[in-house]
Amino acid sequence: MLTLKKIAEGILWGGVVFLLFIACFQNLLQVPSWLKVAGRMHPMFLHFPIVLLLLSFLSAWIPSPELKKLPWIRSFVLVASLLGVITAIMGLLLSMEEDRSGTALQWHKWGGISIAVVGFLFYHFHNVFHRYPGTARIFTLFACALIVFAGHWGAVLTHGKDYLLAPMATNKMVPVSEAIVFKDVVRPILEGKCLSCHGEVNIKGGLIMDNLAGLLEGGKTGPLFKPGDAAGSLLIQRIHLPVTDKKHMPPRSKPQLTEEETSLLYAWIKSGALLDKKLTLLPVQDSFRILASFALGAAAETDQPVYDFPPAAKDKIAALNNNFRVLEQLGTGSPALAVHFYGREQYSSKALEELLSIKLQVVELTLARMPVKDNDLNVIRQMPNLRKLNLNYTEITSKGLGQLNVLKNLQVLALSGTSIDQSSLEKLLALPHLLSVYAWNTSIDSAQVTSMYSRFKRVMVETGYVDDKELITVLSPPVIIVPPGILAEPTEVEIKHPFKGVDIRYSTNGDIPDSVTGTLYKQPVYIDNNTTLTARAFKKGWYGSNETRASYIKKGYPADSIEMITPLDPKYKNASASLLTDGDLGDVNVGNGQWLGYQVNDAGFLLYFKEPVMIENVLLNMLQNTKAFIFPPTHLEVWGGRHKDSLKLLGKMLPLMPTKQESPQLVIQKVSFNAASVKVLKVLARHVVKLPEWHPGKGKPGWVFVNEIVVN
Repeated sequence: MLTLKKIAEGILWGGVVFLLFIACFQNLLQVPSWLKVAGRMHPMFLHFPIVLLLLSFLSAWIPSPELKKLPWIRSFVLVASLLGVITAIMGLLLSMEEDRSGTALQWHKWGGISIAVVGFLFYHFHNVFHRYPGTARIFTLFACALIVFAGHWGAVLTHGKDYLLAPMATNKMVPVSEAIVFKDVVRPILEGKCLSCHGEVNIKGGLIMDNLAGLLEGGKTGPLFKPGDAAGSLLIQRIHLPVTDKKHMPPRSKPQLTEEETSLLYAWIKSGALLDKKLTLLPVQDSFRILASFALGAAAETDQPVYDFPPAAKDKIAALNNNFRVLEQLGTGSPALAVHFYGREQYSSKALEELLSIKLQVVELTLARMPVKDNDLNVIRQMPNLRKLNLNYTEITSKGLGQLNVLKNLQVLALSGTSIDQSSLEKLLALPHLLSVYAWNTSIDSAQVTSMYSRFKRVMVETGYVDDKELITVLSPPVIIVPPGILAEPTEVEIKHPFKGVDIRYSTNGDIPDSVTGTLYKQPVYIDNNTTLTARAFKKGWYGSNETRASYIKKGYPADSIEMITPLDPKYKNASASLLTDGDLGDVNVGNGQWLGYQVNDAGFLLYFKEPVMIENVLLNMLQNTKAFIFPPTHLEVWGGRHKDSLKLLGKMLPLMPTKQESPQLVIQKVSFNAASVKVLKVLARHVVKLPEWHPGKGKPGWVFVNEIVVN
């Protein structure tokens, strides 16, 4: 028995040392798979040690000194403290694995470590506490407070910060006349289903959803939504993934969105994802306004279309509804249905044919970007009450389009990006209720539109609109044909745009061009030196596009060998120094194996040349993504000489720090200096030690990512 006790005490001591070691050096460690399994057992294991620790603390309150000295009591305290340390180690291992940050994680983590240390101290000084019962009791009260503290932050991590008191909260219903779109309709949905993982105190995936700034910024995977494009928005796509998919949101372990909540979020984005606007300023017939009015407990306005067909059976709608074919009721009590298809790979003609069982109720049908062919139009023509049909970017042709001439109730038809022509479209313009046709990016030009309008004045044929009736306010960015990279010789770079009549303006100094100051693109741009080409598209009646960038670097002196003098972050420890001279500038995805990542250490490299080279600048291709804690270095230094041990500082620079609003991008940093002959170069990039106050991770170290060094 004595031997067993000695072994347990040794494990306890070793466990405390191991725990503190992980806490201090966790950013330098990589957890092996078998230890990840142990870390994931933390949530199921922690309750037992907590109970044992609380019971062990009772020994300090036993009035009889003789009872306190019973051997089994000290053994009980030993077991409790040992299990407390093991639980804390599990929790630390779990925190190293999860893509999570925020104050909740930090408080819970250090609270758990403190409990483990307190349990260890309680056992180690147990005999001393016998002589000072008052001190022992104060110590145990402090330990109990720590357990409550750590438990609270653990609950915030798993359930959200308001989970405990939620049943006592009184939700005051806001009148429809006073309701603000985001604050009173959208945010309550996010609070109930999203903020436990994406709140300010618990940030997973770099996404904060409980304030407008975080919602608009999005997370590590990009913007959360595209106003007006619900189907193309990441939020809606993640919601409609199968529950078993690890990217489905909310995770299957969390409360799921109801059908009403899903419909509200879809309608909100579709209506333009308005934020601080009053609900009543939306059109009366707007889907989001109708759904939100009922969600707020009010009777929806009655300016809705009246339909004379019966509703479909609820079980039939439920059977047809799935993650890739979503049926949406157009207003509470309305028999009309809108059907939206998702996932090009999941589409089939059979999935479309199955809608014939509710063909009377389908009023809106969205098949944008699905592989719909002419034969499928034979199914669609059997839906007599169809009002809106979206066939944008499908595979239909002029030959099959005429099949839709039986849709007497059709009002809106979207055919953008399809292979239709004027003659085939004219066959449909005589439909009695047709009002709008969207045919941008087709062979139909403005002269043909004018010709059709002269004969069908009731129908608006547009080349500047997208799905449904939403005006395209922003052009898509132009395409730079030559990919960014290292240029061995001068190159002509072509820039294109899929729309006709678009002006492309560009700059070659990294500035963002506008419709006045940018150089008008007329012929390929000649690139013969280090250049960041930035281009935007402009067209009358449209907002200018976002910029497209491509960086080109003149090929420099190739290093014969490269040595990394500071260790990489464990997450990127398998990356090779050869990435620095492979000529590939990569992209903003840090997980593609093209980047060397540093967070705890500064980035440092030694470049060796067999023969002396005369150089005057060094360029580094780096990454900037503030949402992912990735910043330019605070300092860049270049040292050179003939020998590794006798290097002199050649030049240094202080890169400009980004602002909160900047999007992820590649950044080329250049250090220039007086020409020097060298055989060895040392390049140092010093990471941000503490992120700025405006950043969600303020005070934490920033990342530095490098993937190319060019010596000229």
